[in-house]
Amino acid sequence: MQYNEGQGDVWQFWGTFFWGIMILFVFNIGQMLPLVAYMLYQGLELTEASFNQFFANVEKDSFLLFLSAMGGMVFTVPFVLGIAKLKKGSILKEYFSLNGFTAKTLGFSVLVFILLYIAIGLLIEAMGAKEIPDFMMNLEYPSLWTKIALLIAVVVAAPIVEEVVFRGFLLKGFSQTFMGIHGAVFVTSALWAVIHLQYEMVYMLMIFLIGLVFSYARIQTNSLYIPILMHSLMNLFAMLGLFYEKGVI
Repeated sequence: MQYNEGQGDVWQFWGTFFWGIMILFVFNIGQMLPLVAYMLYQGLELTEASFNQFFANVEKDSFLLFLSAMGGMVFTVPFVLGIAKLKKGSILKEYFSLNGFTAKTLGFSVLVFILLYIAIGLLIEAMGAKEIPDFMMNLEYPSLWTKIALLIAVVVAAPIVEEVVFRGFLLKGFSQTFMGIHGAVFVTSALWAVIHLQYEMVYMLMIFLIGLVFSYARIQTNSLYIPILMHSLMNLFAMLGLFYEKGVI
């Protein structure tokens, strides 16, 4: 079974697979370049050891996380759109489901998000995991600016680039192959979970389940904006929970 939202051509299995690897490469480069620029700005020596140590600080320094996330978005999103445009006969609006939605669809999507958020919380509690992952608890944001930067990185940049790649390019491409809709949903959700290696295994499982919901939300609404919104809300709630836990709010 395949879902054909539009008549434009898309990359098939090997095209989607190959370009998916290239997207990952560009994403990593995009994340690193702002950090290299910041190191130069700070007058730090550019060696492999110094860069690896500096890059490791991204996991706890919210400003460095902001630089990395913005670089990943600025480099990756245009690259992905360009790849789709390279496919002869492609229509970007149809490729990525860049369609509007009604107030009814928005309201239903928010309801689904609320139910999903509650369900994930109950699952985490049932599995005996911490309410907030160690990765998030280790983040440092000593000033108002770093708090704002963290919110921009997590609530804006991350949802846009991840949804464009996973619920946009990869889901559309793989769904047009032998995988069909459900196979593509499973595979892209699993891949999305795998890139979150900074989290413990139980949270990666939750991310996989969330990915399933986001994927079907995109398919059912025929709009990539819906999973982007749901993703942003999910991350916003997580950040508010973190700030509350650490006594920021």
